[in-house]
Parts: sequence; C-alpha cells; structure tokens
Amino acid sequence: RGTGYSTSGTVVTWKVGATYKPIDDITFRATRSRDIRAPNLNDLYNAGSTTNQVVIDTGRTGQGISYLGTTRGNVNLVPEKADTTGLGVVIQPQFFPGFSVSADYWNIDLSGAISTISAQNIVDLCSQGAASFCQAINNGQPLNPVGGSAANQINIQPFNLAQQLVRGIDLEASYRTPLDAISSDLSGNLTLRLLTSFYLKNYTNNTLTPPTDSAGQNAGGGPPDYRMTLSAGYTNDAFSFTVTDRIVSAGVYNNTYVVCTSGCPVSTTANNTISANSISGAMFWDLSLGYKFINEGPNSAEVFLNVRNLTNKDPVLVAGGPSGVPYDTVTTNPSNYDSLGRVFRAGVRFKM
Repeated sequence: RGTGYSTSGTVVTWKVGATYKPIDDITFRATRSRDIRAPNLNDLYNAGSTTNQVVIDTGRTGQGISYLGTTRGNVNLVPEKADTTGLGVVIQPQFFPGFSVSADYWNIDLSGAISTISAQNIVDLCSQGAASFCQAINNGQPLNPVGGSAANQINIQPFNLAQQLVRGIDLEASYRTPLDAISSDLSGNLTLRLLTSFYLKNYTNNTLTPPTDSAGQNAGGGPPDYRMTLSAGYTNDAFSFTVTDRIVSAGVYNNTYVVCTSGCPVSTTANNTISANSISGAMFWDLSLGYKFINEGPNSAEVFLNVRNLTNKDPVLVAGGPSGVPYDTVTTNPSNYDSLGRVFRAGVRFKM
C-alpha cells in the first residue's frame, strides 16, 4: 500500500503472513509488517505560543542567552515507521475437546518516533552539527552571544528523533465444556481461561539521554514483567457466573537505579542510588453475576451485578523515588494497581 502526503512525501506499508498446519492439532503462524503513523495536524501546524526564556550557549561561550521560545509544529516531520514481527503456535488437541492453547512472540521496532525536545536540547544538538536542529534556530546556526534586550528565536517543535523497541510473549489457554459431558446429572457450561503477557523489553532511545529499558518498572514509565488474568465461568439457560483473578508481577522503581545502603557511588542523573528498588506485585479478584428473567427466542432481559476488586484490596504503595528533597509523596500506579477499592455495577440488559 502506498500513501502520498503533501508535506512528507510517499510512504509504503505492507504486511505478509503465513500459516502452516502439519497436523490437525497444531497450527504455526508468522507475520511481518511495515506500519507508519503520519504526523497529525497539531504536529505539523501548531501555531503555539511564545515566551521569553534563557538558554546556555553550549557551542560557544557557555553563557546564558535570552531567547524567544516559540512552541509550534514542524512541517519537516516525516511519518514514524515500525517493523513488526509475530511468530506463534496454536495447539488444539483432538484428544482433549474444548481445550486450546496458543503462544505468540511479538517484536516491534519503531524508528523516527515524533517527540518534542527542549530549547536547550535543540541548541546542544545544533552545536554538535545536527543540521535538522539548527533549522529550529532563527539563523540556522548555533547561537551567537547577544546583549541588551535582543533575543534569538528558537522554535520548540517536534522532531523525528526517538527509537523504541518492544518485545514480548502472549500466552492464552482456554477450556470450555458442557458439564453433562462429565456427568449426566450436571447441566450448563464450564469455561476456564488464562491470559498472560510477558514484557521482555521496552527500550527507548531519544538520542538525548542514555537509552533505557523500562520493562519491569512498576512505578510507571514502563510495563510490569508480566500481567496475568485467570477466569472461571459457569453458564446455563438463565444464570451466568464468572470469577476473575488479575495478577501483576513484582517489579522495580527504575532499572538504572543502583541499590546500596553504605559505600554508595556518587548518585548521578543516569544512575541514581537508592536503598530499596523493589515494588510488590498484586492480585485482585473480580466477580460477575447475571440472571435472565426473560429468555424467549430473540427476546431476553437480564439483571447483572459486577464487582471489581471483590476483596477491597489496597493498592501497592509506590514512592516517588530519589528526588533530592527531604520528603516524599507516597501514592500508587493506577495503570498497574487498583486504586478505587471495591466497585459495584448493577443493571438490566434488554435484547429484542
């Protein structure tokens, strides 16, 4: 597929895939694709606002220089590009009806990610000879010292500068069976399901600071090592019941932190020292109930009750990490931990 943009030219995206089934029980699958994200209107044409600030002229005098900083779009942006690879296998054994298990490996390599950087970063990179960043400065060159009320202008705008590499493994297993297949005295259907995502890497390189791999950073800024969901459900003509267990792995505050309590090295921006760099995992239970009081052909009516965090479990406390101040704010990470407590939701569904 080819797509032409008036601002960034023509880009080509594609996807290829294949499946192989050596026997009825096993299927292998593979995909490879090139995907893009074009800069949006705000990325390209944001008019922004202007403020008077100070930047350090790192390429010349090392002195502070007054400048007009204009936050705006960048018409020179090009689409982000991502190469995605997927490899998987599905097993559905004929000797075990109703059971299925699958495993999928995925790898996404994103280049030219659109990211906005500070005026100081723009000056530093221009001074190092990066021409695309010099274009964001009024004269297209590293800043010259100016005095009095004069000010240079720097366009604080997005650039295609970041790279991100993420990879992981998804596992899914499910089993569904009518209970009368187990015993003629039983009715309804039983469903069991397991979903797990392992995050092997979440690498980011913005070319400005040391690259980071944030997989396993439960404090935020990265995914946990794994997330798991277990569920068991029962249904019959009128009644449905499902219990779900949500699990988040234990992790750390930051993979770059140096853990020590004495004889610590000098703490730096790239490698802070910390006395404890661990964050607990957590497990939360959910419940879902439903009852159909009308079930006649295409017409039905059902009352339902959903309870999230059934046991009202407290979230794991997450500190702010090294901050250079003698106090800290303790909170949690709501993307990993339930922060609302027990939540009820009830209602009625109609289908006609």
